[in-house]
Amino acid sequence: MSQAPNNSTGEETTNAPPEDRRGSCVRSLDEIFETLAAERRRNALYVLYRRAEGITLSELAEEIAGAEDADAERVATSLHHVHLPKLADVGVADYDPAAETVRLATDSEPFRRYLTAAEDERRPLRRGSDSATLSEF
Repeated sequence: MSQAPNNSTGEETTNAPPEDRRGSCVRSLDEIFETLAAERRRNALYVLYRRAEGITLSELAEEIAGAEDADAERVATSLHHVHLPKLADVGVADYDPAAETVRLATDSEPFRRYLTAAEDERRPLRRGSDSATLSEF
């Protein structure tokens, strides 16, 4: 835990994130960026943000598989074992593994801004030619 003196009072304040972040609106940028680093988690969130209600694991896997040109069964397996538990752990999604349903958590709003930025960054790459290089951007 890091501490720094408060310039106005001289008291020390903590810069450490709260130990239990579930249900909290406080998120560190590191936590948000780590969560959004995986393309499959971003794709899952793109789908979830477009829906007002929850979705089944198989429906989510089908939508992501179509976007990624991947096998839906393999996508479902990785979602179930890796990505949805991570999204649930950071509090952005509510995942019920027994019922195989997922929905956005009520505390998902801090992720929306960064997910939107990630989607905006991805758009020029989709519109560009196949021969475009990073130096051209």
